Amino acid sequence: MQDTQTATAKTSSTATTQQRKQPEGIRSLWTSLSFRRLLISRVLSNFGDSVDVIAYSWLVYLLTGSKLLMGTLFAAGTLPTIVLGIFAGVLVDRWSNKKTAIVSALIRGGIVTGTALLYVTGTIQIWHLFALSMLLSSVAAFSNPAMMSWLPRLLSKEQIMPGNSLMASAAQTARLGGFALSGALIAWAGLGGAFALNALMLLLSALTLLRIPAMQPVKKETDSASVSVSAFGQELRSGLVYLSRQKILLIIIGLAAFLNFAVSPIEALEAAYVGELLKQGPGALSALSIGMAAGMIVGGLLLGQVGSRVRKGTLMVFGFVLMGISIGLMVLPPVVAQPRFALIFASALYLLLGLSINLIASPATAYVMEQTPSDMLGRVGSLFNTLCLAAFPIGSALSGAVAERIQLSPLYLIVCAMVLLPALAMLMIPKLRTLK
Repeated sequence: MQDTQTATAKTSSTATTQQRKQPEGIRSLWTSLSFRRLLISRVLSNFGDSVDVIAYSWLVYLLTGSKLLMGTLFAAGTLPTIVLGIFAGVLVDRWSNKKTAIVSALIRGGIVTGTALLYVTGTIQIWHLFALSMLLSSVAAFSNPAMMSWLPRLLSKEQIMPGNSLMASAAQTARLGGFALSGALIAWAGLGGAFALNALMLLLSALTLLRIPAMQPVKKETDSASVSVSAFGQELRSGLVYLSRQKILLIIIGLAAFLNFAVSPIEALEAAYVGELLKQGPGALSALSIGMAAGMIVGGLLLGQVGSRVRKGTLMVFGFVLMGISIGLMVLPPVVAQPRFALIFASALYLLLGLSINLIASPATAYVMEQTPSDMLGRVGSLFNTLCLAAFPIGSALSGAVAERIQLSPLYLIVCAMVLLPALAMLMIPKLRTLK
């Protein structure tokens, strides 16, 4: 009997020691080869897309010289994703995540290749860019929820938070690198070369995804043409009914959309802030953008390491408070006498703003992934992406209209007060404040 107890004690001690030795945070993710490949694929596609954004903007400018058309092109490019939204989610739930992501990357690569061919042959026109941009947005309506619903199938529940944070950090790093190199690339290889690079990145991204083994059998995969209208409508309604019964999940999705709504005035009025308040040139725009991207990268790495040990509600409350303070303090850099110090001060506030964005977005996204049944993640993920995407142009348009009537400094203080309201609401609601 004593020997049995001793053996049991040794086994328990060994298990405890092994549990203590298990890597935590970001280190635990490297045990998953599939996650590493998914991360590499995300980096490749985001790097290529960032080069593509600069190339498209520059091409519109060369063809028309119109700032209005540049803004209109951006709005038109987001419209299909918003319109398709939840409808695409029904099909994503029926299809294989892996196949949807790979086919989406290949289609996007084909569209970008077509853009390059039109440009190098000298036949491209402005209507081509609108059509191609809307096609890319239509594909994104399927690829975004597919990637969102794929991640929880690759990671354990405890790894979703650090995994999602690391994904966000890697995506921002790739975008920052793409933005930094795009100018030199266009100068060296021309716009055709920039488009070709994006097509290559998307092809490599698809090949990387291809090496991830299928994690689960696809229960409902079928040809979209064979899906009856009644079955489609029934699945759409079932997803909406499920969401209507998940009050906390709906609130979290709403808070994520509000985040985009609150950030949109800062980005939409960034040029005006630099020109009218800081009295500086385009170089200051780059400094502020780099500051925000750096903050998002730091936030992703920080949450990837310790985020799973902190309540999601606590992280989101702190994120909204930090965001409100950062936005409110933006009225101070313009009163600094030295332009260099004013820009450093403003860039530091943008860094804190980027950090706060990740403190809100990553826990919200992780909660949606954790709480949604796997067979509904496509529909819920589509609604999540649609609301967040739609909130940005609405906020930009409203802030632009308000900025025509009041000065910028009071507007920043108004946005500051608006951002602090969700933090106050979350503190007053125990279920949100203690959200795990």
